[in-house]
Amino acid sequence: MYKLDKTVCKVRTFAEAEKDKLFLSTDSLSERLRQAWYLTCIAYGINPGNPPKMEKRLTYIGKHKR
Repeated sequence: MYKLDKTVCKVRTFAEAEKDKLFLSTDSLSERLRQAWYLTCIAYGINPGNPPKMEKRLTYIGKHKR
């Protein structure tokens, strides 16, 4: 059975939580996108400075012939 790790977060007041919310909303859009990219890289185990190369193979998509 898994045990809850209580050291990850702490109990805060509503005022402290509101400060965090205001801090995030004052960031520019590019800063928020950069933060989202960083968190995505951490979640998937990607190096943010050296992302994997995109697959370059082409596929054909077209209508079915009847």
